[in-house]
Amino acid sequence: MPRISPSARRALTEQRKAQILAAAAKVFAAKGFERATIADIAREARIAEGSIYNYFKNKQDLLVSLPRQALEPTMESVSARMSMSGAAELVPPEQFLAAAAWNMVTIIRKNAPIFRILISALPNLKQAAREKYMDQVVMYGTGLLEQYFQELMERGVIRPGLNPKILSRSFVGMFFPFVMLGEVLQIGSETEWDYDQLADEIVPLFLHGILAEPAERKTR
Repeated sequence: MPRISPSARRALTEQRKAQILAAAAKVFAAKGFERATIADIAREARIAEGSIYNYFKNKQDLLVSLPRQALEPTMESVSARMSMSGAAELVPPEQFLAAAAWNMVTIIRKNAPIFRILISALPNLKQAAREKYMDQVVMYGTGLLEQYFQELMERGVIRPGLNPKILSRSFVGMFFPFVMLGEVLQIGSETEWDYDQLADEIVPLFLHGILAEPAERKTR
């Protein structure tokens, strides 16, 4: 039997992990996290139950791995565009942050059932699963924003001395609750948010703050 190259082996591993995660997403959505079993997921994936443990430690490990799979295509696409822009050009903040906000909306709306299950399960997850969630979802999701803010700072576009990590989480924190309340928790107005309008409000608010320019302020 011919030997498989390391790159081919990695591709096969990623393909099998994607197959298992796709099955887990369907089973969790249909049965809920607590009622779903590894055996259910194996049947959906059409593989042996024991094979799942070659890729994931347990059911919690599967759950916290699902958001990363949803994030990867968008993150890789945006990262590639940033790399192609080269040293002489950088996507303007207004354009980049509006695109980041819209990507966030798209990912959460498309995967709302999984995020709903994840939020309900988070309080009962073991420490290892929580740490993996932080690393693979939160840190991964904000990492590109951190790089972008660092680049803006080095080019003098934003004030020096700011912390890119705080900036990235602050921006996500301004937008994320609107999407989570409306799409995942399904709380609030019966009408859908106009997310384009929301981005038009939040991006300038993040970049410029809420105070009027000194010349525009009214004196009493």
